Amino acid sequence: MNDFLITQPQLASQKIQGRYVTHKSIDSFVKHFPFKTIGTSTKSHPIHSIDMGSGSVKVLIWSQMHGNESTATKALMDALCYLQQNPSFLAAFTLKVIPILNPDGAEAYTRVNANDVDLNRDAINQSQFESKLLVDVYKSFKPDYCFNLHDQRTIFGVNDNPCMLSFLSPAADETKKHTTARKKAMGVIGYIQNALQEHIPNQVGRYDDTFNQNCMGDFFTQQGTPTLLFEAGQVGEDYGRVETRKWYGFSILKAFECIALSLHMPSIYQDIPEVEKSFVDVLIKNITLDNIPIDIALQYVEVLKNEEIHFVPIVHKIGKLAGLNGHKIIDVTGKNISLSKALTVGTSAIELSELLNLTQYSH
Repeated sequence: MNDFLITQPQLASQKIQGRYVTHKSIDSFVKHFPFKTIGTSTKSHPIHSIDMGSGSVKVLIWSQMHGNESTATKALMDALCYLQQNPSFLAAFTLKVIPILNPDGAEAYTRVNANDVDLNRDAINQSQFESKLLVDVYKSFKPDYCFNLHDQRTIFGVNDNPCMLSFLSPAADETKKHTTARKKAMGVIGYIQNALQEHIPNQVGRYDDTFNQNCMGDFFTQQGTPTLLFEAGQVGEDYGRVETRKWYGFSILKAFECIALSLHMPSIYQDIPEVEKSFVDVLIKNITLDNIPIDIALQYVEVLKNEEIHFVPIVHKIGKLAGLNGHKIIDVTGKNISLSKALTVGTSAIELSELLNLTQYSH
């Protein structure tokens, strides 16, 4: 059994880098696995599935339902490489994996698809080809578990710590009852949390479980399938999310480990702290405007340019921002800062960033 346990991140597919990951980016990767094209997007980009294993436990996994959430896809590829190289680890499972469900959104680097629809709010209507495809695959495959892989924004923290990873066992109805399916998912997440605390203590959160029938995770839980929501967050200035990717892939493998060895830990799930919107990208403290010292919070907007993501600073909040945390904190007490135009919420902060020599990120 010890040979089966994962103790460190597995980074076999690290050749795929950066935040901009499209169907073209992973073409060469996908071809190393048993794959097939299961459909095409609104803009005729291929949607692939990778089918691995022949075990009794069936797991359906999808990533980049939101096109600009690529850390999940890279971590998934790391996990798949490990499974391919360690067939004994895969023996219990039959996997159906959709690496990029929303290739149009991935290419445009947007949350929505080409029709400006959030696929994760289309479970009931299934108005989009991509969301209908996922539901059709679910119905035909009849999985025992679903893994729903996402990235989250930099605004989330847990108990004043940045949130690197967060998880959710979605509710099946408004009562949030702990159904059999939810309990199984909670048990797997509890096992993952127990493992992560040895490596990234106090950096794991739990998402709010308010029921939304239009969300795919809630919909599949409602059908009786244990569904795990994975979310990639960020710590500090790791805008490439390189560190997050490591522990995300580790978490996916830990989920398989838990299921294969029946090591569910549901009691730990409820002890995972709920995520809070408590962080900004940059917190500038004690800047003087109109002779009054105040704080300014900056949030980056991600802009696609020449197949690279650039992080553009925007003014998020102005005032005495007690209780707010920053991935980067700058105290400018005593510094004389003069701007060509007044700062207001929602406007560009490039001039201020340059005056403070803030790093210009691109990935």
